[in-house]
Amino acid sequence: MTGRKKLLNELFAKRNALSFRYDYALELTDYKEERIKYLIENEVIRESGDFLEMEDIYVQFFEEVLQINEEINVSSVQDYITHLKENIGYWMSSGSEKDKYKYSNEVRRALKRIALATEKNVIDVKRNIDRTYKNEPDYKIKKKKLENLDDKRKGISSLIDSAERVIDEENAFFTVALDNQMRSVVNDARLQMKDSYHNLIEIERQIITYLNLIEYQNKLLEKARRLRYLKDQLI
Repeated sequence: MTGRKKLLNELFAKRNALSFRYDYALELTDYKEERIKYLIENEVIRESGDFLEMEDIYVQFFEEVLQINEEINVSSVQDYITHLKENIGYWMSSGSEKDKYKYSNEVRRALKRIALATEKNVIDVKRNIDRTYKNEPDYKIKKKKLENLDDKRKGISSLIDSAERVIDEENAFFTVALDNQMRSVVNDARLQMKDSYHNLIEIERQIITYLNLIEYQNKLLEKARRLRYLKDQLI
């Protein structure tokens, strides 16, 4: 592995740390500073005092590819739903067959993106829940993070309902525009969203279990502290 690849691997692995020193980067690149300068000039990494960071766009790209991103992007699903409704409206208003075909394609694309983005968000929520429970040492912060992730879960569930409601309510469009291709896309999207919804139910159960365990562990910790206090007081 070349020095430049070693540096990028390390920068990505430590993307959440704010302590990647420039001198360590030099060591990884066999003290060839031009390799670091090349990455900086091409906006792959950036300097921050004596430290280096990978640019956010590349962090996001690699997290998406490797499916290890920590952020749950619920808003993207809402954007796709808005795009879906807009293009159904354009299709209904257009008198041009050419334009209708274009808007119909956009509707199919939006449905696919809604289903895929929803599925991905569900995977991200599940992964973040497990990671938080296993790795967060502070009980109060762990509980708060799990509660926030539960809010994300509720948001995803609400967006699934919104997407299905659009499909159900836009009868005029789907009755006329429902050719074989559109029918296949709609059916696939419904199935994917149904699977995502069932997975969200399991995730809710998992969150409840984790929160109950945290409460139980916290009570044990408080009892241990109380016993230690009594022991220290020779009671």
